[in-house]
Amino acid sequence: MICRHPYWFLGFLPLFLYFILALRHQSRLERLRRTIFFAPPRAGERRRILLFILTLALLLTALAEPVVYRRRAVFKRSGIDLTIGIDISKSMLAEDSAFPPSEPATGNRASRLNRARLLVLNLLDKLDGERIGIFVYAGSSYELVPPTTDYGYCRYLIENLDELALSAPGSRIAAGLETGIEMLNRKTEDSSEVILLIGDGEDAADTPDAFKIIIAKIRAADRRIYCVGIGRRTPGLIPIRTPDGREIIGYYKNEKGDFITTALEPERFKQLAAGSRGRYWTLEQERLASAIVKQIVLDLHNSGRSTTYEILPLSLSSWLLALAVVTFLLTL
Repeated sequence: MICRHPYWFLGFLPLFLYFILALRHQSRLERLRRTIFFAPPRAGERRRILLFILTLALLLTALAEPVVYRRRAVFKRSGIDLTIGIDISKSMLAEDSAFPPSEPATGNRASRLNRARLLVLNLLDKLDGERIGIFVYAGSSYELVPPTTDYGYCRYLIENLDELALSAPGSRIAAGLETGIEMLNRKTEDSSEVILLIGDGEDAADTPDAFKIIIAKIRAADRRIYCVGIGRRTPGLIPIRTPDGREIIGYYKNEKGDFITTALEPERFKQLAAGSRGRYWTLEQERLASAIVKQIVLDLHNSGRSTTYEILPLSLSSWLLALAVVTFLLTL
């Protein structure tokens, strides 16, 4: 505890002298009553003197403005770094993810990739100071937006992505995670770090051991992976459309000439989420963007990450003045 104006305590010196003189004066008055008037001392006189002195002492202490400090935990969402990985493999062109009636379509096709773009746009609306980075992955991966709080720039890039130009053959989730980890490693200040993967979960290149290594890296750095699966569990074809997207002119085939089918494969995403203390969602969940942001914030808050402590001053003057008023009323 400190006092902002400690010089008011000098008033205790004359107050102490007044207290001594008042008691001596009261003692003389009581002797006079006994010797001259043969009257007993008046009840409560000394109590009133003590209460009056206490009132003045409380007023002097209140004028000195004593302040105590308390520490309060504050969760800062600005201390969260979120990197979002979007699957841009050919399988993401499959049109098995309809747009919700309440949300405007992004692009002219209800493809998985367009649904992923819409989810990212909705996530941008729910953020509040978090730094966000975006990377894309297929057979290889690359950084699209470095971690930033410029949500407008992120929105512009996502809205103007050409899914036909972006989509690439193959899908390596581990390569995408390595890019996300590299983006988080470039941070310059202490923060809570999260990777969000959005895709159909297909990965024919990475082995289970590769995912175990990634999970070990994530846990060693105290990071988390959250995943969103897009698509249906039943296999479907991948359409080939005209450049304007109006007509389907065929379906993708493999080297043997057989049609390529694709389906949601959530097992790898679930493994990553469970191993890194994250969570897995499917795209069909209502208000998914809000649920993702709330869950990430809740998990980090419960873990104590992104929590800082601020020192708050608490003035005692008002309490002392209130107590002074009470003691003064008792003197009446």
